[in-house]
Order: sequence, then C-alpha cells, then structure tokens
Amino acid sequence: MLSLSVVWLLVILVLMAGLLVSGVLRPDLAALILVLGLSFSGLLSPQEAFSGFSRSAVIALIALFILTAGLNRTGVSRILGERLGQWSGDSPLRLVAGMTLLTALLSLAMNSVTAAAVVMPLAVQSARRIGLAPSRILIPIAYGALLGGMPTLFTTANLLISGLLRESQGRSLTMLDFFVVGFFPALLGLVWVILITWRDLPERSPAGQLMRLHRLNRELAELYGLKDGLVELLIEPASPLASVSLEKSELASRYHLTVVGIRRGGRLILSPAGSEVFQPGDVLLVAAGSPGEANLEEAARILKLRRLPRPVAPEILEAGEAGLIEILLSPHTTLMGKTLRELRFRERYGLQILAIWREGRPIRAGLADERLRFGDALLAHGPWERIRILQDDPEFIVLQTNGEPLRTSRRIPAIGIMLGVILASILTSRSVAEVTMAGAVLMILVGCLTMEEAYRAIEWPTVFMVAGLLPLSIAVSRTGTAEWLGEMLLHWIDGASPWVGVLVLTGVAAALTQVLSASVTAVVWGPIALRAAPILGIPPQWMGLAVALATSAAFLTPMAHPANALVMGAGGYRPKDFFKAGLPLWVLSIGAITVSTVWFGPWLPH
Repeated sequence: MLSLSVVWLLVILVLMAGLLVSGVLRPDLAALILVLGLSFSGLLSPQEAFSGFSRSAVIALIALFILTAGLNRTGVSRILGERLGQWSGDSPLRLVAGMTLLTALLSLAMNSVTAAAVVMPLAVQSARRIGLAPSRILIPIAYGALLGGMPTLFTTANLLISGLLRESQGRSLTMLDFFVVGFFPALLGLVWVILITWRDLPERSPAGQLMRLHRLNRELAELYGLKDGLVELLIEPASPLASVSLEKSELASRYHLTVVGIRRGGRLILSPAGSEVFQPGDVLLVAAGSPGEANLEEAARILKLRRLPRPVAPEILEAGEAGLIEILLSPHTTLMGKTLRELRFRERYGLQILAIWREGRPIRAGLADERLRFGDALLAHGPWERIRILQDDPEFIVLQTNGEPLRTSRRIPAIGIMLGVILASILTSRSVAEVTMAGAVLMILVGCLTMEEAYRAIEWPTVFMVAGLLPLSIAVSRTGTAEWLGEMLLHWIDGASPWVGVLVLTGVAAALTQVLSASVTAVVWGPIALRAAPILGIPPQWMGLAVALATSAAFLTPMAHPANALVMGAGGYRPKDFFKAGLPLWVLSIGAITVSTVWFGPWLPH
C-alpha cells in the first residue's frame, strides 16, 4: 500500500519530468518550482528544501566553472588544439582522433559541454583546411566530451552521486575511484568513436564549414540562401521612407526585409545603424527573407521603391571593414528562448542577423520574432570591430578564433593550478569543494582571470538547476519512494547475480539520461540504485560509480546532453543522426561499465 507521501512525491516527479521533456519551462526554473513543491507539500522542511544551495557539490560546480575559464582565458586549450591541427596534417583520421581525444582530455578537468565548446571552433577550422565536412567531426567531439567525463570526479552527475554516497554511506567517491572504474569504458568508447563512428556520419556542409576571415566564400552565401536573395531598392522622391530612420521603417518587422547596406552619394554604408535616416535617391541593399518575392513586391508598391535590375554579388557584403560571421549560442547563454526583437540585437551588438541555421535548413523570414534555441547557428553581418568584440562575449561562440585576446603569460600558472587541483583530489582527504574552490581563488589571485570574468564564467542556470534538484534525493529516501521503487525492480531480478543487477541498474540509468539529463537521473535514480545494491549483493560504492558513469552515455538524442545540442546546428545534424551514430556506442558503454564495475570494484579502497 502506497503512503500518501509516496504518492505526492511520484506526482511531483511526473510533473517535473514532463516539464523537462516538453521544454515548456527552462530546467533551472523547473528545478526551483520543484523546491517550492517539496516545501509547500510538507515533504521537506523549508531548510531542507533550500539546502541544495549549500551543498558541497554546488560549491564544487561553481569552482569548476571558474577553473575552466582560467584555462580558456590563458589559451591552454587553444594551443593544444593548434598543435593537434599541425600534427594531423591532411589526414581526416588523425584530425578526428586528435580533436576527439583533446575534448576528452579537457573533460577530465572541466565541464563537458564547455570542453566541447572550446574545441569546436578549432575543429571546424581544421576540418575546413583539409576539406572535411564538419558533420564528420562534430559528433565525435560531443561524444569525446561525454566519454572524457567518465573517469573524473569533475562532472555534475559524478559530483552528485559522490555527495549521495557521503550522505548515505559516510564516504564520498574520489577522483581515483572514478579513474579506476571509468577508464576502461571511456577508452573503449573513444576507440569506437575514432575508428567507427565518424566514418558513418553524413557529409553535410552546414554552418561553419566555409568560414573565412575577412573573405566571403560564395558557398556560404549559397548555404544560407543569400546568393539570390540580395536585391537593390531605390527610394523614390515620393516614398514614405524618406526622412524615416531604419529603426522606424518596419522593413524588417512587416516586410521581412533586412537592410544590410545603403548606397548614397557614390559610397556604400554597410551594416547601417538603426538611427540612420533614409533619403530620396538612396539605394537600399536588402536581404529578402523567403518568400522574398512577395515581400519585395508588396514593399515596393506600398513604399514606392523601385527594384533595380542589376545583379548583386554576395561578395559586396565584405567590402571595406564589414564582413560575415557565424555564431552559436554558448553553454553560458542567457538568451535562449528570446527573440532578436526582444534582445534589440542590432542595437546591442552592432550586427545584423541575416539567417538562422536550424535542424539542417536556413531560416530567413521573420527573424526578428524567431525564438533562439540552443544549437542554432546565426549568420551575422557587421563591422569587423564589432565582430572582434563579440568574440569575448560569453553569450556566443564565434566560429573562427583569430584575434581573441588571451593572457598567454599566465598559461603555465593555469596549468599548474589545474594539475594541483587534480592531484589534491586524488591524494588528500579534503572535500572536492575545498580543493576546487582553492584552485579557483588561485586562478584569480595569479591573474589568469579577473573577478568579473569569474562571475561571468559561472553558468548560473546550471547552478540553480542542480541546487534545486539536490533536495529531491532527501525526499526520495525519506518518503520511502526509493524502497518502494527498489522493491518493484528487485521483484523482476530477484536471485540474479551481481552482474545482472549492475547491468539492469546501469541500463535504466543510461536510458533515463536520454530524456531526463544526467543531473536529474543522478538525483532521481541514484538513491534507488544505492538502496537496491546491498539486496543484490553489490557494494553501494560500486553501484554509485556504475550509475554515475551511465549518465555520461547520453549519446542517443540531441536533448540528452548540452554537448549534443551544441554541435547540432554547427554540424547540420538531425535527431536521427545522433540515434544512428550513438546506439552502438550506447550499448557498448553499458556493457563496458558493467564489466569494469565488477572487475575493478574490488580494487577500490573501502
């Protein structure tokens, strides 16, 4: 017989899962609603419901964001990528191997999605240099980030499971524990990705493949549908646009026409400001969104504009000091779900968005009201000075890396601090929160980054999401929900060997991760697996490791992990591409985690 508290918690869990899977609410907001639900329902006291914000896992997560920023700001990851690019030469296999292994290596010391974001521009440039489609290398980079997170303590799910074990067993997991058990499945997965996965990926030419610094490639314009979408419109003397500013002209909002330049008095003004006032005789260089012809005809008739018959080559967009650039939303972005109109993008950044690449196709109509999604690639046009400023904006990833200011003189201290954090996590009894925060403070003190940059580096949505989810583990244990779900599971595998028990519990965790994310799976499934472990004759420490490693097997969908969503737009992938490429690796990983847990578990210190 289910108690009322178990029923309440199950209802809350179902609603939480629905919010996360449907995408109706942001994950961090859904987590805060969960906190309030646990408190108002009486399942937890207010102190317990908000206790996640004081947990060591959250402090360690904040510190890791700062450590990662220190490595990026000093150019550690970039120099590694450049060296690997030189080593790979013209060999696609060596390039895929080098970039995949680099991402995995960075994931040992930093957040997985951040590692993928750091390597992605380097990989796109290197792939372009040797004529390899980015779609052949970007999924391996995402998978490399996930696999690199297995043998380390420094991933969100691993930190959460370690914290759960400390609360229930009195001993948390260490860096050495994860390395001993996680190294084999990570290595096996990386070998599979490097030798098999990339060869079966589709060859596409999406955002990023043909980017050139200060030089427009014709194929890029064709890709975004601009080659035949650039037209010139003459403002007649009787036009109502005369003496009206660009911002108030409604050309973009009503007619879906983006003014990228103005010919006036023998000169071309590219990327004009919103305050620019039109004059009779001006020739507007316009990028027309599809269906462009209908919009053009309506605008010409109502606004008394005359379309000039001469063809407009897309190369004109890079005359003078302006150019085209492709950008992605970064893992740190706060812009997801907002429209370009709400952001006042043109006024805020001094750049125009000409098209959005989403799920394998360009969008050129109604851009001002298009809500941004994680994984979108944006084709922007504007002055190179503004583009260089955008490179340092944490909201975006610019798919070319020349000119970004780095503190290379602080590179050696940054490497030393990160190595010190890793060694201290292995060799000392200090908590991971203490060790990582000490490293973060040192990064700031030695000048690897400023305090302001440290604040900007922290992914506050992730912090709030994790802090909101953590009290759920208390409720799952206190209400008896873990025992009830564990008994249901054990009914099906009663009397099975530890091998079968580890395989089933690991498989469920790996399946839940595809729809609930690693963090939610760790908090929801972790307590259940830990309670079931002793009944199956499995040490809880082993089971905790197996579940934590399984949450890194997020290979099947672009929604399973932000690293997958990050490369989706830049690689021109569709959801089925992830499932096809990831299914063999997912099955392989579950088997490897099971074998590694049972084989190497006895070697772990007790």
